[in-house]
Amino acid sequence: MKLSNNSLGVIIWSGNYKKLAQWYEKTIGFKVKSTQDIPGDTYVAFEIGDNYFSVGQHSEIKGNNKDPKRIMIGFNVVSVTAVFYELKPKGVKFIAEPFESPEGGYWVTTLQDPEGNVFQFFGSK
Repeated sequence: MKLSNNSLGVIIWSGNYKKLAQWYEKTIGFKVKSTQDIPGDTYVAFEIGDNYFSVGQHSEIKGNNKDPKRIMIGFNVVSVTAVFYELKPKGVKFIAEPFESPEGGYWVTTLQDPEGNVFQFFGSK
């Protein structure tokens, strides 16, 4: 199978998608690309390069993520430490401060959104 360049799509389902999407927009700084608000298809999509990242409403999702480390989303950034110092004063919960990957060659920082979903930023120091 050959995937296209824009082959990655991620959706975080939430019981309160508007609140969670607002956190990604206002606190993290992701830019909203589009919104959809019709029964059965309700979400906020963000501009993440050629990939697809959105936060949506799902009737079967209630409360915070009960298994937050099962899936970790990663976002490539220019500078991991710059992102850390930009977000730390905003009260973002960091699980791991910037560190060099054990594989070497790139840096990582790990954080949690208000519903307990874990994600990372990776890239240059």
